Amino acid sequence: MNILAFECSSSHASLALHAPCPVERFWTAERNHDAFLFPALQDCLRSLGEEGELPLILVGSGPGSYGGVRVALAAAAGIALVRHSRVVSIPSWEPLAASTGCRVLSDARRGGWALYCPGGSIEVFDSSDPIRRLIEHGTDIRSGEPASVLARAGIVLQHTALVPTARQLIDFWLSLPSERQEELAAKPAEPLYVRPPHITEAKRKPWEF
Repeated sequence: MNILAFECSSSHASLALHAPCPVERFWTAERNHDAFLFPALQDCLRSLGEEGELPLILVGSGPGSYGGVRVALAAAAGIALVRHSRVVSIPSWEPLAASTGCRVLSDARRGGWALYCPGGSIEVFDSSDPIRRLIEHGTDIRSGEPASVLARAGIVLQHTALVPTARQLIDFWLSLPSERQEELAAKPAEPLYVRPPHITEAKRKPWEF
């Protein structure tokens, strides 16, 4: 089965096509993922051909770059309309967590930290103290954050600066039993929030009372 995957939850993004003529592309972007994603996507679709079937599109849902994940989901939705594909979002760190049993640490901003656990649960902490205690007790924690960022919070890990990839999403999907695939496919394809999204209320217009 042909599968297209997007992973744009970090500044190190990728796209992969699982097909007889596979394609894999990588790029680095902070806020302008769309400038790199669509040329890479064009390569994938050209390889697939106009008549090539694309029953499934996978998107890494984060946690991570909200903008990057939204761009990937929008691109997936557009292709799905044309190719009649199913779009499934998978937490970006689930392939690593599932294969190793580790927890993956992310900067939750505002001084907080988030731990992604195998199976999809997320623990959010307001300081780095609980993280250090878990490390002291031998919990296997890895991170996509640079070692320098972690060191400023007093966190020392063996595995840092890890990068989720589109190829990992595909390999993870193919390793799942059909029941688990259907469970993931039944959920809405949307970003994974570490914290509830902050929504700013619209300002009242001068003529509104």
